[in-house]
Amino acid sequence: MADRERSLDPANPTDTPLGEVVDDLGDEGFEGQFRSEGGARIRCLTCDSTFEASTVVADDVTRLEGVSDPADMTMVVPVTCPTCSTAGTLVLGYGPDASAEDADVVRAVSRRPSGAGPDT
Repeated sequence: MADRERSLDPANPTDTPLGEVVDDLGDEGFEGQFRSEGGARIRCLTCDSTFEASTVVADDVTRLEGVSDPADMTMVVPVTCPTCSTAGTLVLGYGPDASAEDADVVRAVSRRPSGAGPDT
């Protein structure tokens, strides 16, 4: 868990493989999957419902960059579906190569600065 905690620092993306991050979150109960949709919406792949990305608090976002290509920027966000309560992961591209849907969701999710308390 210490490695994952270090990777949560948004100023220090890690070289941890994406599969390892998703597996670690699966071990914590985040077994479902989500995907970005147009209009800054997120789709639950368990119940097929969509919801506004702005309702997600992404405090535990894990940013990753490709070892061989730092432009391969990905983030993993733990998400819980407001309709069916499935806990899972949302994998988003960010940066210049992100899809329009991913970029809209990244902008819409709520994030507090690293080290900020719950009321920030």
